[in-house]
Amino acid sequence: MVVVSVLVLAGLAYRRRLLSEVERLRASHEELTTILDSVDACIYVKSSDFRYQYVNRKGSEIVGLPAEAVLGKTDSDIFDSVTAAELRFNDRRVLEQGEKVVVEEGYVKAQDETVFTILSIKLPLRRADGTIRALCGFSTDVTEYRDIQESKHRLTFYDSLTGLPNRRLLLDRLEMVVKGTRRTERYAALLFIDLDDFKVVNETQGLQRGDRFLRQVAQKLTEVVRESDTLARLGADEFVLMIHDLGLEVEQAAHAAERVAEKLLGQIMSAQTDDDQALTLPISASIGISLFANGQANVDSAMRQADIALQQAKAAGGNTLRFFNADMQADVMERVHLEADLHQALARNELRLHYQIQVDDHAKITGVEALIRWEHPRRGLVPPALFIPLAEKNRLILPVGYWVLETACRQLAAWAKESGKEGLTIAVNVSSVQFHQPDFVARVQHTLEGTGANPARLVLEVTESLLMEEPERVRNIMLRLSKLGIRFSLDDFGTGYSSLNYLKRLPLDELKIDKSFIDGVLDDPVDAAIVTTTITLANSLGLAVTAEGVETEAQHRWLLEHGCEAFQGYLFGRPLALEELELSEQACTISS
Repeated sequence: MVVVSVLVLAGLAYRRRLLSEVERLRASHEELTTILDSVDACIYVKSSDFRYQYVNRKGSEIVGLPAEAVLGKTDSDIFDSVTAAELRFNDRRVLEQGEKVVVEEGYVKAQDETVFTILSIKLPLRRADGTIRALCGFSTDVTEYRDIQESKHRLTFYDSLTGLPNRRLLLDRLEMVVKGTRRTERYAALLFIDLDDFKVVNETQGLQRGDRFLRQVAQKLTEVVRESDTLARLGADEFVLMIHDLGLEVEQAAHAAERVAEKLLGQIMSAQTDDDQALTLPISASIGISLFANGQANVDSAMRQADIALQQAKAAGGNTLRFFNADMQADVMERVHLEADLHQALARNELRLHYQIQVDDHAKITGVEALIRWEHPRRGLVPPALFIPLAEKNRLILPVGYWVLETACRQLAAWAKESGKEGLTIAVNVSSVQFHQPDFVARVQHTLEGTGANPARLVLEVTESLLMEEPERVRNIMLRLSKLGIRFSLDDFGTGYSSLNYLKRLPLDELKIDKSFIDGVLDDPVDAAIVTTTITLANSLGLAVTAEGVETEAQHRWLLEHGCEAFQGYLFGRPLALEELELSEQACTISS
């Protein structure tokens, strides 16, 4: 009896321990399930026959089915056939070959055909003897991440307005093409495409209309471009087309590139007629073409050469194409070196002022025009027509212009102390870039005060083109300078587009007739009529008039007979350095 009781008690104790262990296991299982269901990744187990043995909550959400509907099923029961085949292929690598697989898989959700991009890690689960009994997978939905990456990629490598590749992607592809031509010796081409006068569209019809047209142009250009080539937008109204594999012969390549360029020009013209809001003015384009092969170019040189050719096409009037050649390169490099030297010209004291005398109708010297010269240590005397445009382009005209103004004012102050020279004037040409500086009036006033020059003896020469840039602002600046006593002369009158109505509102003192008209007064009735009309106009407006470029006595006599009273030109004297200049109160001796 005692033995039975002991056995019963032992059985009860064992049962309690067993129940406790089962309860512990159940709690552990629930805790593990909670953990696995909380993970933001699909966790699943597949048997050796590719059937799901376990799937967590995230897995159920991705396939759009409850877990009990997934268990025992294969991927063919859940996904489309293409997706199922892809999954089966990767699963075989795990279950049959024991590989650890890390792969990107595309899941198509069975219920609503939503496509997911899944990053999966699949591992074999082994028995104690090492054989594979199942597959354990961890899959993370990276669809949103991929979308973000693709968006970043597009922002990085594509133009947001047109959807075309941008400069960065173009340069990457151009690098590959350049390297490819070195291996294959086949020609490739780079075409720079620039819309002619496109800024007029933005100015007259608005930026939104301009953007619409750019998108239309991009679409039209894409229609004639091979998929294997690259059409890119560099910005503003500039496009680039890179064409590869144009053959082994340069003539063949050039001919092919020319045909493509002509198609592009035609497409740009047709972009206007295809638009339901046609532009009010025709827009054409200029194209510069650079050919390269067999290591003849690198990325930088190909881009530079195509740009040089483009500038040649623009200079030819637009709506045309030009090929790069070595002569263009030589001209450009010459300008580059000249521009580099120009940066040092002031510091090296290489700039000089020469003076050309101006006389009245009795050939008496009334003043001079200050003309800048550059005495280059190797090149000699560099013509102003060569370096002034460079100075204006890179804004070196600002320090150069103020140097001219200050030097001229110092000379005026010096002449004011010399008997017979105190009444002379000095005319100084003012660049449009310089004139439009916000502090221009203050700089002129400071220069006059610093040098002690008499403002009444300073004449600022301006051009018609300057007067037509923001005319009201220009007028206000001229009025402020006139209050200081400075006089104004309108240079090269007749070559620009001045409004006669506007001329009467400006504080002008003088009109200068351009040399191109003086040259023809004796044998060209049109030039003669322009000169006589200008003299009459000046008299009616109360302005003095000076004839520039007078070179012969016959021209001088004709001008005197027609009422001109002031002259400048080689007949009276060439521009000379100060130390060579002879100024006298007596009448100037006319040069033979």
